Amino acid sequence: MGFRFDVISLFPDAFSSFVKLGIIGKSFKSGIADLHFHNPRDYALDPYRKVDDEPYGGGPGMVLKPE
Repeated sequence: MGFRFDVISLFPDAFSSFVKLGIIGKSFKSGIADLHFHNPRDYALDPYRKVDDEPYGGGPGMVLKPE
């Protein structure tokens, strides 16, 4: 039984080079570790696949939508 890593990211393609490099890449290729990506946009309910919203009460920054 190997290790399972789950990554939640809006940009899962950014990790493609990480998976191929060095000893970490060898562990994924040999099956010692598994890497699974989850993109929150895949679960968005609106046609624009929007995943962020303004904070309640205004203010700077953005937060993830609870949906």
